[in-house]
Amino acid sequence: MTNHHTNRVLAGLLALTTAAVLTACSQNNGGTPAGGETTGPAGGCPASPGQALTLVVGARMGSQRPSLPSEVKALVQTTAEQGGRVQVVRVDGQPTVALSADVKVDAQNDARKQKKVAEAVEKVASVVTQLEPKKAEADVLGALAEAGRVTPSGGTIVLIDSGLSTAGALSYQDNRMFSVVPADMAAYLKNGNLLPDLTGKSVVLVGLGGTAEPQAPLDENLRGKVAELWRTVVTAAGAGCTAEVQVASRRDAFDTTVPVTPVKLPEPPPPFKECGTTVLSDSGAVGFVPDQAEFRDPAAAERTVRDLATPVAGGNEKFTLIGNTATVGPEAGLKELSKRRAEKVKELLVRLGITADRVTTRGDGASGPHHVQDLGAGGVLLPGPAAQNRSVVVELSCSAR
Repeated sequence: MTNHHTNRVLAGLLALTTAAVLTACSQNNGGTPAGGETTGPAGGCPASPGQALTLVVGARMGSQRPSLPSEVKALVQTTAEQGGRVQVVRVDGQPTVALSADVKVDAQNDARKQKKVAEAVEKVASVVTQLEPKKAEADVLGALAEAGRVTPSGGTIVLIDSGLSTAGALSYQDNRMFSVVPADMAAYLKNGNLLPDLTGKSVVLVGLGGTAEPQAPLDENLRGKVAELWRTVVTAAGAGCTAEVQVASRRDAFDTTVPVTPVKLPEPPPPFKECGTTVLSDSGAVGFVPDQAEFRDPAAAERTVRDLATPVAGGNEKFTLIGNTATVGPEAGLKELSKRRAEKVKELLVRLGITADRVTTRGDGASGPHHVQDLGAGGVLLPGPAAQNRSVVVELSCSAR
């Protein structure tokens, strides 16, 4: 959007001046009614609709071109009706406030008020849909921090973005981020004083996991992991409540020359076609319930291991299964848990046709040749390396051929 057009939109928005209340909440993606009942995120969040509203907008490459779903338009409408402040924070490599306006509507009758409020909503929507990035990459955590600084207590912050941050303290350029335990990341950020201050604010998350060219699409598993991570982070940052709004996926590329590095998505393990080492990551299909030796999704684990094992089911290769964990808790307990997880994978291999005498197991816990350093200064757990360590490693030996 040109500076001239932006200035005209802001001037029109700042010129508007009402008072009304949000009358209803629901969850849909239809249009905002022109008066009468409004729609908004369900579940009692935001806690105080009509207070200051900050839209954190991912106007950048790799994320869907932003727009306002009906739930968010309803929040803008209510803020306009109550004469609140509307702000827009741009998500790029150096997030900044792109709009800050006190919206007040002076009108002599209800019909005129409703018209002015509708005009205010559309002007905000215009700013959002025409917003452009200024700096390379996307610092989503930094944008939330900026929103936290400019939004007073009781206000609402709406994040409209894929959530695939590529800059700042939480960056998916390390694609182990898809594997991290969200609580580990929240604790790491808190320990480093890197969490945004969202105390007393409501946070609405819109379209997490929705990507556009050149970013590859995320499957439902990865979309869920991205959403869970951001829910955990904003809660740890003090958000009074959180809500989510799903939007339809659109793969239309954002027309900009400001680059954002595409995030490399995790790849499934290859079949056991050759002798060597295969890592069954805990974040993949062969993953476990936290602190247990039970598969999170037994059917998915069986499908994956069958695909891996079928090429060598009739051979005489030897399997060594090595359980590994992050450095969390007493070493003896970690070795015992990792051993049981390796045994669980062995049970699956045997059921799928690999004879038991071809498979040995051991539990290395938080040590051994496949362990990477996952503790930083002061013994702080590093989320990426910790995620890498949570695995069962398969060593396939062909010496018996």
